[in-house]
Amino acid sequence: KIELPRGFQLLATLKDSIDPDVKKTAIYAQKRGLSEGTQWRFRIGTCNLGRFRRRLIIPSFDGSGNLNYFVGRSVDFNNFPKYMNAKVPKKQVIFNEIDIDWQQPLVLVEGPLDLVKCSMNATCLLGSHIDETYNLFQKIILNNTPVVLALDPDAMKKTQKIAKLFYQWDISVKVAKIPADSDVGDMSPLEFV
Repeated sequence: KIELPRGFQLLATLKDSIDPDVKKTAIYAQKRGLSEGTQWRFRIGTCNLGRFRRRLIIPSFDGSGNLNYFVGRSVDFNNFPKYMNAKVPKKQVIFNEIDIDWQQPLVLVEGPLDLVKCSMNATCLLGSHIDETYNLFQKIILNNTPVVLALDPDAMKKTQKIAKLFYQWDISVKVAKIPADSDVGDMSPLEFV
């Protein structure tokens, strides 16, 4: 059973916090272009204690509304590891399935900080790989959901490999053209659209 880190709080509820760790996380969220509305939509939070202190935490919920994963991104440049995630195999996770409409085209991006820039029907791969063993892949096939691949420009070979795999299963695939000098997480939601 997955649980959010001890002390998890929704970042949007902490606007007036004087805690320096919370303030640093809020500043980081602002620099990444995460509006208050985006923070609410993606249920983004933070912790002010323990090993997830000073991390932007993005939780994921399955189709029934149960927590199935979370990503904790350090807000400090020199903090290692940069990411601390739930201990669940990624191939089992459909990130924020609760928000997915399987009857509409589904945009696939690499990570949660890319996903938060998508205002359309979208989820993330938690990386740049997917194959037939992934629950997400199986659900796309089951629903015959059209796919739009929006991986970073440096992952073009992986994008082509994923597109070919979906084509083999008769899934409609489009590839979003992301400018060579950026990635989805660096774009504004309007630029991404």
